[in-house]
Amino acid sequence: MYNTIFAEAYPDTLFISSGGNTELDQRSAVAIAILGKVFSNLEIWVLKDRDMASGKPTSEKDRILYLQNNEDNHRVLRRWEIENYLYDKEVLQKYCTHNALVFNESAYDAFVQDIDNQNLKDETAKIKNFCGITSGINPEKFKLSLSDFVSPDMKVYQDLAASIFLRQ
Repeated sequence: MYNTIFAEAYPDTLFISSGGNTELDQRSAVAIAILGKVFSNLEIWVLKDRDMASGKPTSEKDRILYLQNNEDNHRVLRRWEIENYLYDKEVLQKYCTHNALVFNESAYDAFVQDIDNQNLKDETAKIKNFCGITSGINPEKFKLSLSDFVSPDMKVYQDLAASIFLRQ
């Protein structure tokens, strides 16, 4: 999804998933050291969801503290998970318009109370319903499809890019 979102603006950037939080913490330093020796001009960053405490509440203050106490190559999303960016109203409206679907904004607004902090990953079926999608669409394909509609002119894109590329 990240590769789709940032392909045009950051063509030399490649996002690779390394698994869950525990594996990332245990292996990232070793992997970075090895890859740094092999590819001396390669910059490697560690990007985490703000859900970095395995589902436990993690505030913006916790995120900032993490960034202050880790190397500069560490990044943490400002929103809870990537789904909090993909399921942003602006993205869903653009997706629905493109696919001639009716977006139920009032139902969305009643459900999504806090786009930054709410666990939306587990609510993909409900999010699809807000778009009037009644047929079975694979959740991962749906999210990948949504990533096509996140563009640089959108606030959600700018927020995501700032978390990753500006370490804000």
